[in-house]
Amino acid sequence: MELKEVKSKIGSVKNISELTSSLETFSALKMKKTQKRFLESAPFSKEMARMLKNMENSLRENRSIFLEERNVKNVLVCVVASDRGFCGSFNSNVIKLADKEIAKLRANFEVEILPIGKKAVGYYERRENIKYKFFGVGDYWRFRDTKDVTDFLISSFLNDKYQEIRIIYTHFYSSFLQKPKSVKLFPLGIDIVSSFIKEEGDVDIRYKLEPSPRVILDEVIPVFAQYLVYQYILSANTSEHSSRMMAMRSASDSARGLLEELRLVYNKARQEQITSEVCEISSTKEVMD
Repeated sequence: MELKEVKSKIGSVKNISELTSSLETFSALKMKKTQKRFLESAPFSKEMARMLKNMENSLRENRSIFLEERNVKNVLVCVVASDRGFCGSFNSNVIKLADKEIAKLRANFEVEILPIGKKAVGYYERRENIKYKFFGVGDYWRFRDTKDVTDFLISSFLNDKYQEIRIIYTHFYSSFLQKPKSVKLFPLGIDIVSSFIKEEGDVDIRYKLEPSPRVILDEVIPVFAQYLVYQYILSANTSEHSSRMMAMRSASDSARGLLEELRLVYNKARQEQITSEVCEISSTKEVMD
């Protein structure tokens, strides 16, 4: 390999290394910002857990239209992916789980898909007849951004357009661990509520409920559903930034390794060129003598 070619490759790899390092740093900052939003919602979730704890018996008795099991004919599956790439296997993992879940559901029901995020939209529009989609929010989902999604899901369930609604997203456990997860949003299961109350810890404060648990539940559950959808999408958003950070870190490490190899090749080629030039000078001197 010629010196000029090696030098050009070293320059290209160095530029790529700097780019991936910058993307890694930006992704880490974005991940921290989305994690902060989880903490900011803590007071709301604590108060919501207290209210639901007081109505736990009513929840178990399905005293709300949002809790009632229906004769299922049509199922809506929401698949949450990212708007951007360069995030490793983040999108492929959630889509792989979604395809598996959709295939199981289609054995018994009519299934429609609601893709959220450009990568999910692009994937399913090539394969399905997509009627509804949400995308273009960017790096940070805010509570008001998820309201449009939740309003659509609630109205579709209340109007009996879909008798069951599921959300498939990537759950954020830590910076190094994120896993795709499938949850049933409607009808709302007591297991989701019980898990939520348990996560919030000590919430044993009693309220006097008026006018009735059913009326209150019909008002509270849509708010709770909106909070859940926000948390699911925010978790996927955090997982996206974490996956991108790890992917860019891996790319940076690979680029640095390749850079070292190219520098060794360059030094070896340079040494060979110097040796060749010295030999030519010596040979020329001998001829002249």
